[in-house]
Amino acid sequence: MLGPYVVLETQMTSANKVTLLRIFLTPFLIVCVLEAASAEWYRYLAGSLLFLVGIGDVVDGYLAKKRNEVTELGRFLDPIADKFVVITLCIVLSSRFWAGPHLPFWLTAVILGRELFIIIGFLSLSFTNVKPSPWPCLLGRINNNAQLVMYGVVIFGNVMPDFVLKFFWFGTGFFSIISLATYIWLGVTMLRRQDVKPSVERSVQEVT
Repeated sequence: MLGPYVVLETQMTSANKVTLLRIFLTPFLIVCVLEAASAEWYRYLAGSLLFLVGIGDVVDGYLAKKRNEVTELGRFLDPIADKFVVITLCIVLSSRFWAGPHLPFWLTAVILGRELFIIIGFLSLSFTNVKPSPWPCLLGRINNNAQLVMYGVVIFGNVMPDFVLKFFWFGTGFFSIISLATYIWLGVTMLRRQDVKPSVERSVQEVT
């Protein structure tokens, strides 16, 4: 029987290495955002790191599917990397420690409320005979990318017109609500399919 370290090494694919890099870069991104109040060049460094994190999100997904490198470790790490950057940036960009412009309260509530609802829903389904997939559906992926773009606009919001900021704020809020509704529908659909014995697990395919 393979030990945990051997299993981890066998699943450490190129895609998973890129995902780990995204997680590793996120704390540095947050530090640069917080330091933007002391020096303007931190904004540009934060924007560059955010771009790398966003590109990494595309690259690891491409590698996993193109090279057939989909692993259990990747299924676990990818949503963690997504939520790590989304939640931390949302909190920081709406706090008084950020130089501004700040995320409006309603958008912060929508983003964090959505993430909390999805996490609770996923954990709740895990206690049933349904085995939910941690990978986001298509609308979830679109929403995640829209949020990253919106964060980039906010980071450089000091030189952005107000109507541009509001356009991305309302756009992100719209996709957040629509994607949350999709996950609720998926959760209800999963529960309705519980017509098998409790000992049998049912995997739900990713919606595309």
